[in-house]
Formats: sequence, structure tokens, C-alpha cells
Amino acid sequence: MRILVRNAIVVTMNGNDEVLERGALVTEGNRIAFVGPAERAPAGPFDRTVEGERLIALPGMINAHCHSAANLVRGMMASKPLEIWRAYYRASLRGMGDDDFYASALLGGMEMLKNGATTVLDHFFGNQAGRFMGAGAAVQAMRDLGLRHVVALTLSDKNYEDTIPLDPSTSAGVSDEIRRISASEVKAANTWLEECEAFIEAFHAPEKLTTACPGPSAVQRCTDELLIGSADLARARQLPLHIHLAETKAQAILGRQVYGASLLSHLDSIGVLGANVSLAHSIWIEDEDINLLAARGGTPVHNPASNLRIGSGLAKIREFLRAGVNVALGTDGSASNDGQNMFEAVRLTALIHNQAGTDFRHWVKPLQALEMATRNGARALALDAGVLAPGKLADVVLLRRDVAAFTPLNDVVSQLVFCENGSSVDTVIVNGDFVVEHGRLLKIDEDEVLRLARRARMRLDPSIQSEMAAAAAMEPSLSEMYFRVFGK
Repeated sequence: MRILVRNAIVVTMNGNDEVLERGALVTEGNRIAFVGPAERAPAGPFDRTVEGERLIALPGMINAHCHSAANLVRGMMASKPLEIWRAYYRASLRGMGDDDFYASALLGGMEMLKNGATTVLDHFFGNQAGRFMGAGAAVQAMRDLGLRHVVALTLSDKNYEDTIPLDPSTSAGVSDEIRRISASEVKAANTWLEECEAFIEAFHAPEKLTTACPGPSAVQRCTDELLIGSADLARARQLPLHIHLAETKAQAILGRQVYGASLLSHLDSIGVLGANVSLAHSIWIEDEDINLLAARGGTPVHNPASNLRIGSGLAKIREFLRAGVNVALGTDGSASNDGQNMFEAVRLTALIHNQAGTDFRHWVKPLQALEMATRNGARALALDAGVLAPGKLADVVLLRRDVAAFTPLNDVVSQLVFCENGSSVDTVIVNGDFVVEHGRLLKIDEDEVLRLARRARMRLDPSIQSEMAAAAAMEPSLSEMYFRVFGK
């Protein structure tokens, strides 16, 4: 398909801060063929021409960290620290099957597309009983939507209760319940790696919008054998690798206890850290880790809404940027965010790091926040996207500008960051194909998405209620750990 968008405001994100006031954009197949002034646009014929006088063109945003299985429990979780929150969240997953994972991924993917995200990294964890934990259902949902996706299969070969600094006096019964709720299944590292390779063989298909890759759960939840094997697998196949890093203070303390070094330093010491590695959260890292990230090229993925919701802490985004570290953005899962709107992530990033007493000259600028959601995310996931330029993947978002958010139009980038909430998204093009038009999905019926989600949630209710009640028995021990870590 050959598409022309003409006379739009084109926000290129091309590194030169270039905004074309009356610009044109041409796509041919799944690539962008032209970006420039409207009067220089190539001649037709075109399969579709979009008149852009009332539109803003933006690269499709990249959600660089989420968990698609979490969308059915949005709004359910109390705001509690991660180690407590996680017990309830994992409990909610235990009854899910492939139909539920499909419905959940559809629901979250629909929200992303309608709010301007064209790519997502799904750090998938589901039900240990299913093939690939149910990840295939999530892949199918995102293909059905027309959403570009990187699915990182979660890998962990340690029992969860052994990866948090519980009091030694914690009862065996509580430890057993933590193990059961967390759905820990200690497979040998080589078994996990074989399963991950089989997952990649089964689903990796960029022509179908799918990248499949290793997703070790976290440094402290994996043996070195599994971490090194995951890195070797990713590099051999030229794939990204995704992992949680230092989300909480308890994790950072445990890292020092176990490795005698920071979690990031340990990851580097065993040869895992590199430019293809993205690290979700990266909050409780040490000052020397920042230079290490800059030197190795790894990408921390900032999840501001989730980090605020469950009190994990504030990532050192200003320091990352000053050191030249590539920072991407994510929503995290809807169990700790309650939504999948990347405009929210962009706005929060541009707000929460502006703290009294800090050097305001290094506060996050609107353009920097938007870069994190576009070209920085593309770099993290090794995608030729995130920029409106010839040769890049044709992932384009068109927003209406005849709305309150852009009236009067003073600074289009600033207003995209501070004024827009996703409601102005009119058209979304992924891989050169229209997937949203006039704010509605084109490839799947939105009412059917909602119906499937409601039906799945209703079916799961008995399991969710009973398992979450059981999780409550763990809270005293997990609370003691939290208060001990913070010296309370």
C-alpha cells in the first residue's frame, strides 16, 4: 500500500528536533519513503491520501515494558509495596488459561493502539501449566489487533521465596504459601533455555509483527547459568533481552548480600550487559552503575505510574540523561498501573523528576520525555522505528489538532507531552497498514474485545477471590521484611 499524508504538522523525532509545519509523509509497503515539506512530496498515484490540515503526525510510541496478563485485574490491587503487591497479583493469575490470556492481551493492546502506541514489549508471565505459560495466546491477540510486539518469555530458575530477604524466623507454612502463590517451578536452567528457544522457533516472525526473545525475570531470580544462557541465545539470534532490575530497595540489598556487588555490576561481570539489553525499572542502582550503563549501552525502562502506585521509588532519570544513557518508557502491567496509556507515562516522566532543590537546568524536558517513548524505545528493542524518516518502519500516529489540547497551538511538542491524554488520536498506521481510523479499531471489533474481557473476568472470579484471600496470610511476613529494609 502507498499512503500520502499531506499538509500535516509532522513531528519527526529525528534527532534534529525537526517539526514540519506543513509537512508530508509517504509510506510504501511497510516503510516510510518520504518526509518533508508538502510541496516537495512525490507524485502519485497513492492507494490512500490523508488530508492533514487538522492533523499532527508523530512516530508510533513504543511501550517498552508491560505484562499483558494483568489487564483483567486493573483497579483491584491495593497500593502496597512490590513484595506484598506481587503476592496478590500472582494469586490472581493462577486460574488463567489461554482464552483469558488472549482476552487480557486484546484489552491492553486495544488501549495502547487507541492511545498512540504502535509497539509493545510484553514481559510475559502466565500459567506454568500451559505451553510457554500461555504466551502464544498473547502473541495471537496482538497479531489480531495489528500491534507490533516483542514478547520476552519470563524465565526464572529460583524459588521466589529464596529471592527476597525474609526474616529467618518466617514459618514454613508461610514460605510454602509464598511458593504456591508465586507459582514457582524450579526447572533446570538448560530446561528453561530449551523452552525459550522452542518459543522463539514457534513465534518469532517479524513479518507478522512478532519478535520473540528471552526475558529473564530478574537478576536475583535467576542462576548465573540461566542469565548467561539467555544472553548467549539472544546474541546468537540477534534478539533483544529484557529483564527486571533493582525495582525495590529489598532487591538491591539482597543483591549486595548474594553477589557482593550491585545487581547491575553482577550482570556485567558475567558478560550479560550489552546494548541489546533493556532493564525494567532500574530504580535502586548505585552511582557507578550509571556510567556502566552508558559504557555498555543498556537501556533502563522507566515505568513512572507503576513505580508511584506501589511506592517502589524514583529512578535516576536526570542522572541517566546527563550520562548519555538511553532511557525508554513503559506502562508496566495494569495490575500496578491500571492502564496502558503511553501519553500518561510521557507526562508523568516530564513532571515527577522536577523536584524542589534539584538543579532545574537538568529537569526532564518535554522533548526528552517524548524521545523516551519513541526513538529511545526503538533503540532498546532493536527496531528500525520511533522516527519519521525515509527507510524507517511505517508506524505512524495522526492526532487531531482541532481540539482543546492543541488550542491555541503554542508549542506542539510541549502540548503533546503536557496537554494530550490520547483522546486526540485519530489514525494509527502500523507496518504501513491502517489499524485505527477515526479513533476506532479496524481489524477487530471493539465491543467484542470488551465482551471477551468481561466474560473472562467473570469466569475467573472464584479463583481470584480464593487465591487472593490465601495471599493475605503472607502479608504480615512480607510487611515485616519491608519495614526492616527501611529501618522502621
